Amino acid sequence: MMVDGFKKLTVGPPRVGAAVGTSSGIKGTRLSLHGSIHQTSTGIQSLDLLLGNGLNLSSAILIKETDYGEYSPLFVKHFISEGLNHDHVTICVGDRPEHWINTLPSPVENTDTVDKPGQGDDVEDLKIAWRYRRRLQARFSHSYDLSRHRPSTDLKNCHMINETDDLCKVISDVRGIIDKNLGNVCRIVIDHVGLPITNDHDLPRFFFNLRNSIASKNVVIMAIYPPECLSDDLNTFIEDHFNYVVRVKSLSSDKNPVYKDYHGILELIKISPMNTFTIAMYDLSDRFFKVKRKKFIIEKMHLPPDLSETVSRSSSGNTAGCGSGASALDF
Repeated sequence: MMVDGFKKLTVGPPRVGAAVGTSSGIKGTRLSLHGSIHQTSTGIQSLDLLLGNGLNLSSAILIKETDYGEYSPLFVKHFISEGLNHDHVTICVGDRPEHWINTLPSPVENTDTVDKPGQGDDVEDLKIAWRYRRRLQARFSHSYDLSRHRPSTDLKNCHMINETDDLCKVISDVRGIIDKNLGNVCRIVIDHVGLPITNDHDLPRFFFNLRNSIASKNVVIMAIYPPECLSDDLNTFIEDHFNYVVRVKSLSSDKNPVYKDYHGILELIKISPMNTFTIAMYDLSDRFFKVKRKKFIIEKMHLPPDLSETVSRSSSGNTAGCGSGASALDF
């Protein structure tokens, strides 16, 4: 008798607090719309939409820092803070993240309220409210208040790796932390590791080994590198090891009045599909971001209206369409 190699996958209900739509029961993940792979949030909802509704697990995103550290750390801070909301394990490699974690933005509390039975509401309304209680509480991504910082008690799942001279030891330490937390999502932050460059082969080898370490695991990587510190060939080699590549450019020194409402430009350079045969069509046009007192916003910039006082229409030829003389209906 021939034995069928395919088995029906039976999945139990997701764990309380897991995002709706996930089948693995891991908090803060959900299935991608473009393939059978799980995703997690970057911490910035508008950035999630640009990248295909989130970061795929086992993927890596590269932030090309051309703003001299003015706004690019905000991406890392949201990335770390989002992981803390879901009890994810965070591994920070580099010197600057040790200072960034002291100023992580605080999440905005969910203002949605669900009534409990016995408060005089209609029974049918209460039944719908209770049905969506888990949906309201289990959020895939959160909003953050930049004016408030998280307390130090939230940093229990953060691991710091400051010694980065030996890249092989860094890989070994990262693997050890990942292997101890296979049932959870690990978020890795890589900041300027391997700089200054002493050997052009060290950094590509480091990322090659790092990507092998996270293959088929619940891990996402966010790395920050200034492209001007790397050669053109090295920039190309490094980009090949990342699924997402974006460039952050500051507009603080640009006096163009068109950019007066924005603080920087976000250039989408690369988005690689994973675990799918179809090619998703992504909008790779540049976005603009602005930092408000309590919010970080990424949006499309639209051309401003023409507010010039001069009329561009020509005054000649104001004749009727079928007549040859001057028309009484002269606009």
